[in-house]
Amino acid sequence: IHSTVASGVSYVFAVAFALLAAGAVVLTMNVLLLGGHIIFFQSLSLLGYCLFPLDVGALICLLNDNVILKIVVVCVTLGWSSWAAYPFMSSAVNPRRKALALYPVLLMYVSVGFLIIAID
Repeated sequence: IHSTVASGVSYVFAVAFALLAAGAVVLTMNVLLLGGHIIFFQSLSLLGYCLFPLDVGALICLLNDNVILKIVVVCVTLGWSSWAAYPFMSSAVNPRRKALALYPVLLMYVSVGFLIIAID
């Protein structure tokens, strides 16, 4: 039973790690294609720091098994994470292209939110 739990935990870690790495690559490429200025490690740092509210939400959801509460917590922390990413992304691109730069970040945070809700 121990190896099954360890296998599940390593799978969740691998998916989360791959999602964040791919998100950082996509975010960097998106900002560069929009004419902005960002470095890969800067986008990776941005994603990590702004992901903290979703981490707090994941801990809250880990302690409670109520699906409605999980959805509410994820929605609140998703908004918080997106609000935290806004100043960084808006300063990296032309003001007319802010929404295009923020859209992939929001999509990645939504996918992390779905992982939080789905994983027991």
